[in-house]
Amino acid sequence: MFFHLARYSGNRPIHEQFCDTMRHVKIVSRNSITMRFLFAALLFFASVSVLAGEPAHDILATGSRRVVLFAPDFSVKWEHPAGNVHEVQRLPNGNILFADGRVIEVTPEKKVVFRYEPPEGKEGSYTCRRLPNGNTLIGENFSGIVKEITPEGTVAFELQTQFKTNNQHHRMRFVRKLETGNYLVCHSGDQLVREYMPKGEIVWEYATPSVAFCAERLPNGNTMISSIDQITEVSPEGKTVWEFKKSELPDLHIQSMTGFQILKSGNIAIGCYNAYDGEGKGAGMFEITRDKKLVWAYQKRTDRNMMGVAVQEPKN
Repeated sequence: MFFHLARYSGNRPIHEQFCDTMRHVKIVSRNSITMRFLFAALLFFASVSVLAGEPAHDILATGSRRVVLFAPDFSVKWEHPAGNVHEVQRLPNGNILFADGRVIEVTPEKKVVFRYEPPEGKEGSYTCRRLPNGNTLIGENFSGIVKEITPEGTVAFELQTQFKTNNQHHRMRFVRKLETGNYLVCHSGDQLVREYMPKGEIVWEYATPSVAFCAERLPNGNTMISSIDQITEVSPEGKTVWEFKKSELPDLHIQSMTGFQILKSGNIAIGCYNAYDGEGKGAGMFEITRDKKLVWAYQKRTDRNMMGVAVQEPKN
């Protein structure tokens, strides 16, 4: 029995590409519609579709139940199993830090060198950042506490945030420590982004139209925020100065926008949760320009929840 495998690219929806897969699967030993369908499904779900161009650099991303390092052609260079992984960071020493309720640091050889685990039955942290002082920033969902944890595993700092939701899965998403020493916290369930001083005083907040997932403070003082259906840049006064809505790319169906990265070019790389609809339309991650043009989009239906994306741009 022989079969043909294709790597798809182009601007057509995935469900149309599946029909092409059916036509191109060639089974020599038996003429069976059932066998053709099964092999077409196998090849289709294993295939990668790339819309528009390709990334300029490697990409570290969260896939479904894995952390994965892609080459620009989306071949897999490295991967590691994970749970419901939201955020990932490649550290200067080459290690990978990721958050899936736990926060784990692994070497390229997949040796665990740092681990945070929440109490059993509790929702842990879906955010993680290694700070310049070597501590690791996390945000516990079950307690609503932002913590800095030393390399030895002791708690160096705690900030009790304020929240209303009773859903311990959605008290926090991404957290950032700002250059001022304040903390920028996405309260996903309350649909709020808040800036806290270290002692807990709220000095800025912004209400989002849906789940507040990721927020980054920009050099100009504005804040970029993802909230599922849109990404918005807001001024310190809370005014919208730029916005991208998922309906603004007519050739790409977008589900839920989550983590993002602002690149040196000003482009934005965006990860998606529940990335494909029932017809197979969608993208796990993509990049756009500031004038809302698509640079590239990654499509592979087995990678449904690509909530974190980190393009590996050179430091200089």
